[in-house]
Amino acid sequence: MASLPEKSLHGGSSLEEGIALFLDYLHKERNYAEHTLNSYRCDLQQFVRFLYPRVEELHLPLRAVQREQVAAFVTDLEEKGLKASSVARKLAALRSLFRYLCREKGLAANPASAVASPLVERSLPRHLPVDQVAEAVEAPSSERFSGVRDRAILEVFYGGGIRLGELVALNLSSLDLDEGVIKVLGKGRRERIAPVGAKAQEALKVYLQRRAEVLLEVDMAQVDVGALFLNGRGKRLSRRTVQRVVERYLSAVSEGDSLSPHLLRHSFATHLLDAGADLVAVKELLGHAILTTTQVYTDVSIERLQAIYAKAHPHGSD
Repeated sequence: MASLPEKSLHGGSSLEEGIALFLDYLHKERNYAEHTLNSYRCDLQQFVRFLYPRVEELHLPLRAVQREQVAAFVTDLEEKGLKASSVARKLAALRSLFRYLCREKGLAANPASAVASPLVERSLPRHLPVDQVAEAVEAPSSERFSGVRDRAILEVFYGGGIRLGELVALNLSSLDLDEGVIKVLGKGRRERIAPVGAKAQEALKVYLQRRAEVLLEVDMAQVDVGALFLNGRGKRLSRRTVQRVVERYLSAVSEGDSLSPHLLRHSFATHLLDAGADLVAVKELLGHAILTTTQVYTDVSIERLQAIYAKAHPHGSD
């Protein structure tokens, strides 16, 4: 959807124009990542496609969007069997759109604000035991460049708790091995410092040496010189490639779904809290904007403590 220049909406402005302005705002003012923008775009366009068979206008005026239409959209999604979490996300996107248009562009009312969000069952984030993480991280072969690289990737994910998109975007300039830190560009383009522990530092030093050797054998004109993690041709790794790398090693130590980089991030946070780390410090390390997002990990730790208590205390179980 094309961006529009900054301007106020007039009475006959269409829903598509409002969405374009909103996405332009998220991109230019909030610095949202491309995949996040695409998620908003898909959710909002789905609402547009839902509306058009039900209205007469070819270009639906914003003032014509009512609470009843948003509620009908939510009902339609639920009747199609969409998960409650997905329905809630789409409704949240609509609320954000109309909140922006009310605040910045003079829309009179938010038609999504009074629509009830479906009840989403809160699930605790899954994490791996320390020994399974250690087994997965130590699995890559040191005989090949890809194995050395994969070991470094796993160590950075688990040692720094960073996200997939953050790792893929890392550059050589992001890394400071002397200080044991890495500069990460997180959600909303917020910059933070993530730790690089002793094992990650060691793995990165080995990888950087092998990386330099590989680059001597490829056409430097085709190399993404600034990128930290490269494939054998000198190109920056894609999100999908890194996902496959992580899934390969995690599947060797654990069963189930979601064997993703985020599982290592969950494990990073849970293991820190289990060891007594301060919640606020973990929040900063994860790059969370608000503390309540981090607090879900305390539930995991409490659940584990209760299990230990039930097993170990004389009065802990029947």
